[in-house]
Amino acid sequence: MLINRSSSGQAPSRLPHLSLLLAFKTVAELASFTRAAEALHLSQSAVSQQVVKLEEALGVQLFIRSTRSVKMTQEGADLLDDIRGAFEHLVGAFDRCARKAATPTLHIESEPVLSAFWLTPRLRQFTDRFASLHIQQTLTTQRVEFADQTELAIKWGDGRWPGFDAQFLMGANYVPVCSPHLLTSKTPLLKLSDLGSQPLLHDRDYGDWKRWHQLYPDVAMDPERGHVVSDSNVLAQLAIEGYGVALCVLALIERPLRTGELVVPFPERVMRHPSAYYLLTRKQRPLSSTAQAFIQWLKQEALITEQELNLQPGGEQPL
Repeated sequence: MLINRSSSGQAPSRLPHLSLLLAFKTVAELASFTRAAEALHLSQSAVSQQVVKLEEALGVQLFIRSTRSVKMTQEGADLLDDIRGAFEHLVGAFDRCARKAATPTLHIESEPVLSAFWLTPRLRQFTDRFASLHIQQTLTTQRVEFADQTELAIKWGDGRWPGFDAQFLMGANYVPVCSPHLLTSKTPLLKLSDLGSQPLLHDRDYGDWKRWHQLYPDVAMDPERGHVVSDSNVLAQLAIEGYGVALCVLALIERPLRTGELVVPFPERVMRHPSAYYLLTRKQRPLSSTAQAFIQWLKQEALITEQELNLQPGGEQPL
């Protein structure tokens, strides 16, 4: 172990300032005053002066300097070995202290429509259990951003996301829904054959209604007729306003069904969508205890939803 002494041969009366030790450690590990200056956001001359001050305080030469390279002396190598572990302990202590003082935040990513119509109405049940917890949501559609601080994502898809572990959360049973006024309009929607004369509402493309018609070919209708929107929120609102008949996920229209803004004219004509909602987490990345508790709560809420809505797999099965 290196014993630090002043030029008089006596041990220093006090430790050098930590900034001097940090400058030395950075130069030693990067083998460059220039790169150390960039890492510390200081000028090269400032870093050099700090190292000189440390050498003067210790009474030893720490580096052999040349125009092309920087090489540690044996005393420098010994000092680096002695202080490296101490610095790691200090950084760890500060990090742990900061985490305790900071407001706990759970970062998640979610589909906008699921967050608006299913997750948000239930979220208080979870936050009431963790009064000091803040939940920060990133809303993304048809892509996965998964920022570094994000611990989990709830995404719509087929269960295959390279680089992520995916757990099934909740399936989607689609049913035709409409405004109750459509049932008594000039062209009333009373029986399945009436669908042929009603405007259809489509989410992004004609795919869902085409899939539903393939499942129920006895209904005389053109599945590629009607209005197309690129937002599931707008789709439900168009149905509420009486613009036509939409295919919606029962679990996402609980509120307008309870208020009577939407009705299900043909509840037996259910289509289980081949895609579903999944929980995504990073492979080989441990989750915080809060994230683990949140996932367990999500799974329980999804199970309750399926039971309450009696979402038995009908027609097509998930892949």
